[in-house]
Amino acid sequence: MVRAIIAGLALMAATPVAAQEVFCPADDPLPPLEVAIPAELMAKYDFSLADTPNKRTALAYLYTAWNEGHLREARLTYWRRGSFPELEAGGAVSGPPGPPPRYTIHRVIEEGDSVVVLALVEGMGVGSEFTNLFGQTAVKIGDGVVELFRFDENGLIASKVDIIEPMSERSYDFR
Repeated sequence: MVRAIIAGLALMAATPVAAQEVFCPADDPLPPLEVAIPAELMAKYDFSLADTPNKRTALAYLYTAWNEGHLREARLTYWRRGSFPELEAGGAVSGPPGPPPRYTIHRVIEEGDSVVVLALVEGMGVGSEFTNLFGQTAVKIGDGVVELFRFDENGLIASKVDIIEPMSERSYDFR
């Protein structure tokens, strides 16, 4: 899992700054530095690991998009303007087929403008058989997911990378 985190951070660091800036036009009014998280969402889900504004925004995005099933709203609320022009123009968004995945957050780490979230995600392919990297066959109980967020200076998500690995009863370990 550590190798996956390092690979994701390297991918984020390799993203050209010029390409990132295209998504945030200079004439847009700047949003507040701390994104407002609805009180109902804060009361419904565990935000105890989110002791900074960027950590709260990352968790609010994941809970809203996936646990609540409101991907369009989450992208328009927690990402910087211009990240999803089709949605801003009124377009639709499609998530994965079936019921929305459900995130259980295990760890949230922040350094500089980056936040890393380690979670177990249930809901997609649970009960199916898979073969891991070492050739071992197991039954899937969920996915171990590492979400790597980078935030802009206004506290909005600027980029995100997912690293997903199927988990079994034997491989489930979030120490």
